[in-house]
Amino acid sequence: MYLIKKWLPFIALIGISTLILTLALAFTQRSTTLVDDGVTRQSVEASLQRLLPGPYTSLQDPGLLSALGELDKEPYVAAVWLVDPAGVILFHTSGPGKVGDTIQTLAAGDMAPSLAALPVQALSQEQEFQLLAVGAIRSEGEHNDVFRQRVYPLTNAQEQTIGLVVLDYDISPQVASPGAAWIILLLGALIGLAVYWLSLPLWVALDARERGESPALWGLFVLATNLIGLLAYLLSVSRKPPSPSQGG
Repeated sequence: MYLIKKWLPFIALIGISTLILTLALAFTQRSTTLVDDGVTRQSVEASLQRLLPGPYTSLQDPGLLSALGELDKEPYVAAVWLVDPAGVILFHTSGPGKVGDTIQTLAAGDMAPSLAALPVQALSQEQEFQLLAVGAIRSEGEHNDVFRQRVYPLTNAQEQTIGLVVLDYDISPQVASPGAAWIILLLGALIGLAVYWLSLPLWVALDARERGESPALWGLFVLATNLIGLLAYLLSVSRKPPSPSQGG
């Protein structure tokens, strides 16, 4: 037991070092992943042209709704919305809001104030409407760094816009398929964290047993609180040296 206890601090150090190293490598890998090289944009454009050729007479067209469902399954597409001229979401697969919400409401916290700050008639009504749609689908905020947006106007036979298709799509192919590198980094980080996290309560339990303290109680406490628990243990344990009968 003495040898195990002796090596546990070094094992914990190896674990935390592995965790830090894999997180640093993951940060570098993420920076590479978030480079927009245009590949996903081209794929999404091809999907839009193929599935939504138009023209359409109504936003309730069964063929249109079916095409939107197929579009959601296309490579790199993360969310598909259909918005009517009043701003009401008629079709929604993912992202903030739901069917029946309006883009004006969803974009109220960001894009709407930005548009209000522009000079009067700086943009056309159609441009403002499209920007509101982008602001609405981006209003979640959490994943905006991995997504790009595309607004696709739907037109009738007279080439009048009758609604908008709004998309979130992956910024790069690596977002959709992280690959083996991400899996290796994730496993490395989890293993490093587990080694570090479990070494501390094991060392405390062995030390507490040598000092005549409660190893189970202290071990569970440090398991739950980690470094804070270790510091609390070191501050509270008796300063008497372990007895030979309790060592081993």
